[in-house]
Amino acid sequence: MGQIGVCPCCGKETETQHHLYTCTNDTMKQTLKDSIAAAKTKSVKQGIPSDIYNEFIEQICLATHVEHPDNTYTANRNRMNETREQQSRLEEEAFLKGFLHIEWTKALNKVWTPPDTDSEGKKIHKKDPLEQSVCLLWALWDIFEAQWACRNDILHGKESHVVEKDTERKTNRLLE
Repeated sequence: MGQIGVCPCCGKETETQHHLYTCTNDTMKQTLKDSIAAAKTKSVKQGIPSDIYNEFIEQICLATHVEHPDNTYTANRNRMNETREQQSRLEEEAFLKGFLHIEWTKALNKVWTPPDTDSEGKKIHKKDPLEQSVCLLWALWDIFEAQWACRNDILHGKESHVVEKDTERKTNRLLE
């Protein structure tokens, strides 16, 4: 249908994984903002330290050109400097595809404390730094999955630029 590779949501760009994060379609932009906010909420529930999940969300926002959901957030520059610097050596697209520098795990490890025990002396389950790193990766994939679902809804709906271009192409062929 239509032009191969054209974004069905905006019709302007070649559709790539990175474009799904930066598409100018209003529905796509809102889905991205909502899924970033949901990733932040989920990170809190998973016990990821606030300066780490806030920096992680900040890096997602920078890579996708979206304002941080907590507009009062200012990065803890001292604690996260090494992580930020090492991650910046990888391409923006690599980050969004889940290629996280090992510094994220190291940062988590620096602040991790062993789990407490309950009244019966049993350890309360608490995600360790490696499990928390996996949670960060899942956050990226949750965001991508939301973008992909939104893209598919648009592709198969009335707003699809691909369907519009395909219909136009077929109409022009009939009129020739």
